[in-house]
Amino acid sequence: MINHKLCKPIDQSLIVKNGVTVESLAKDVTRLIKENPGLQYLAAFNGDFRALPQDLILLVLSPHMGFKLTVAKEQHPDLFQHLLLVTLIAHYLAVRKKLVGKDMNNLLCAALFHDLGELYIDPVILNSENHYSEIERLHIYAHPITGYLIIHEVAGIDPAVATAILQHHERLDGSGYPYGLNGDAIGTTARIISVADACASIFARFGSSQRLTTLMRLNGQKYDPELLSLVYEGFGPITDCTVADNNVELPRLEAVSTLLETWGKFRTELGLLASDSSSPPGELKYIFDRIANLRSMLFQFGFDPCSLELLVDITMADPEIAIELTAALDELDWQFIALEREICRRREIIRVALNDCENHHLDSWTKELLAYLATL
Repeated sequence: MINHKLCKPIDQSLIVKNGVTVESLAKDVTRLIKENPGLQYLAAFNGDFRALPQDLILLVLSPHMGFKLTVAKEQHPDLFQHLLLVTLIAHYLAVRKKLVGKDMNNLLCAALFHDLGELYIDPVILNSENHYSEIERLHIYAHPITGYLIIHEVAGIDPAVATAILQHHERLDGSGYPYGLNGDAIGTTARIISVADACASIFARFGSSQRLTTLMRLNGQKYDPELLSLVYEGFGPITDCTVADNNVELPRLEAVSTLLETWGKFRTELGLLASDSSSPPGELKYIFDRIANLRSMLFQFGFDPCSLELLVDITMADPEIAIELTAALDELDWQFIALEREICRRREIIRVALNDCENHHLDSWTKELLAYLATL
């Protein structure tokens, strides 16, 4: 065997009995919709609960890609469930955006395959409880490229599908990966997949429209605002959170307040005052924009570092405010996690743009951020 080279990769030569087919995908999506009222509300916007299953059956699924999906379903069920949920949300967005024919087929393929690059990552790294090392993070950042290479080699799949998979973690404000694209450099299909991907994660964690509202407020610069509005409209008024689950703790607010305060000191160190029209170095602009967006969202709730006790009293007296503020803080934690990863990924580039004193202040703030994240 060693003396004979394979004509093509072995995973393109394997078949499996009772594997994933377009028919089985249609059944799995139908089951997913029936099990969740929120997804039923979403599917109803398409005018027919059978719309997505019918569109899936029209796809041409090669044995090679059927095998990949089968591995995901059997060995990585959470990933497979995520692929289905992203496909469902992306299909809703595609219908609302009036995608048809080839564009719709490409969208569904990109949604189904967008995270298959994760099959090539050690499952231990993908564990949501795992704190990534720098090397492990590189594996995460590379998975869109891996997915692109997988799809790019499959005959019969439009190259646009591979491009959308490559770009599905890019963000409009340039804060995404793997290439830091922004604005019009990101295609429509990739924009839809990125919004569907983010919303699927939020929905899977909470199943709450309050979280989707918060997502819109926190990510207006990262995602296509029209798509975010369509998602929130499509999910409708889901309110399964209770006051007991949403008590806002004072230490949590104080920790966030401290992070924002020390960030303000770093801003002053750079010579950037709140009233100053000057801009931070380009390598730091997305970080400043992100934190400014987080601050703005918190201030909408009356977030005042000098009177946090009063804010807690107000939220405890008003269930709706308590629910929404807790949702905001939950999403804020995820935003801080993403921000720390982005700073780490770009740290050497940022280091060159700052002087020694400025780098010291940024390192100190990053340590405070890591200490905060360690308490989550």
